Amino acid sequence: MLSTGLANSDTAVEPVEWQRFEKPVLSPDDEDARWWDSNVIYKSTVMRDEKRLTGHDFVMYYNAKGTAESIGMAVSDNMVDWERFGDDPVLDHKRGITGDAYLQRMGDLWVMFYFGFSWNEETAGRAWDTFACSYDLVNWTDWQGSPLIEPTEDFDARFAHKPCVVKYKGVVYHFYCAVDKAGHRGIAVSTSKDMGKSSMTFPAAE
Repeated sequence: MLSTGLANSDTAVEPVEWQRFEKPVLSPDDEDARWWDSNVIYKSTVMRDEKRLTGHDFVMYYNAKGTAESIGMAVSDNMVDWERFGDDPVLDHKRGITGDAYLQRMGDLWVMFYFGFSWNEETAGRAWDTFACSYDLVNWTDWQGSPLIEPTEDFDARFAHKPCVVKYKGVVYHFYCAVDKAGHRGIAVSTSKDMGKSSMTFPAAE
């Protein structure tokens, strides 16, 4: 059963073996499992809540599956003992996938980049990146405009999803997983400034 585990090390800069905790820190088998994460728990993103907006030191946003896949939330004061926050997911579109949260802060505003997949008949079989915003890390307002990234090129003709967004020297870089029609996967990037035309090629399937 897929769950969220934890490992630690005395160093983050040397190639040493990490020590894994014996039990998952979040599991669908937990007594406090919710209706939306009692089947499978997927990818997680952990951040420090320095202002303790949630009343805790650390926040985890994670993908979980009940009927659809949504983004849930858990909190901790030591990164070892986690408890689910709230009775419902923080983002849920009832169908398909809402997942892979990636957080950035803009002043007092938190931005959660994430991807959607097959929310309705119009988006069936498509994956794209979008975002939501919050001032308290708990209540999120979904962007209602066009996707940040969606299939437009040969190399991302099937999926353009799973965001990682950073700003460097005045340029916003939006990295994402690109999947072409043949199913080949690669990492692509979109930028806030024109960096010149580029392309991506995949090796031929054997």
